[in-house]
Amino acid sequence: MDRIRAITFDAFGTIIDTGRDALIRISDRIVRDQFLAIDAAGFLERWDVHFFGIDHDPFLTLAEATEVSLARVFLEFAVEADPGPYADLLQREWLQARPYPEVAGVLEALEGVPRAVVSNADDAMLKEILGRHGLAFDAVVTSEACRSYKPASAIFEVAVHELGFPPESIVHIGDSLEADVRGAQRLGMMTAWVNRAGETPGPDDARADIVVHDLTALVPTLRENSTR
Repeated sequence: MDRIRAITFDAFGTIIDTGRDALIRISDRIVRDQFLAIDAAGFLERWDVHFFGIDHDPFLTLAEATEVSLARVFLEFAVEADPGPYADLLQREWLQARPYPEVAGVLEALEGVPRAVVSNADDAMLKEILGRHGLAFDAVVTSEACRSYKPASAIFEVAVHELGFPPESIVHIGDSLEADVRGAQRLGMMTAWVNRAGETPGPDDARADIVVHDLTALVPTLRENSTR
């Protein structure tokens, strides 16, 4: 890798546990409440389709997109209930998300290297989670604040501006080959893919500069290549 002058981190799935378990719990609650002939995983699969298929023009916050997509999957399954209370329950669950076990030690080991979080998240929710767990960054850049979702370049451009270094001297670390790796590469940033689940990339997926199972494995490379 080239010399690293700053680091950007994705949040959920990278430094904060994804909250996927929360989605399964809410999906299971819906399936049981509404007597649906599908299991929680199957319901969530359809919810994902609607969530990731949303056209964010005009912009929707994560909370708004959650409720809109849930309303659409309710329509698909002929559920007449109000999706609002379920979306609110999911938000409360997400606020209880915790950092992965290695995160505090990794941030301590990289003390002195400028760093930012770049996340498809609502501003208050993410800052609440980071603050509660004492995770400090030089900048926290969210989709809500930028009115843009990764992999669009706009959210990465804000982070680059906040850190004050050229994109090619910043490494972005994330768990998504599309949102994180491809998105950051469009701006000329170095990339690291955190592949916690041991996934196998497809032929059309982006390729990161380095691939690790968790953040601990990145520390030697980042420290060796960083400039203070």
